[in-house]
Amino acid sequence: MKTIKAALVASALALSAVSVAAPASAAVGVSIDFGNVAVGYNDGYWDNDHHWHRWAHREDLAAYRAAHAEHYHDMRHDKARNHGWER
Repeated sequence: MKTIKAALVASALALSAVSVAAPASAAVGVSIDFGNVAVGYNDGYWDNDHHWHRWAHREDLAAYRAAHAEHYHDMRHDKARNHGWER
């Protein structure tokens, strides 16, 4: 009987160690909100409060350009009139 209890305890400990070590299955999603971008350039963007920001990632630039082509200019902002501020 002691052998069976010892085996059960060992099994329980082994299973708990596996469950702690195994990563939980989780869906990972990325969402980019361009709601505060007034106008974009290839070197960054102006927000609606007239603050300049550099793109955090090249992927952000590509996503903004694809989704908001009407507010994107493929040039550096400092080459545009008024440094690219349009509003």
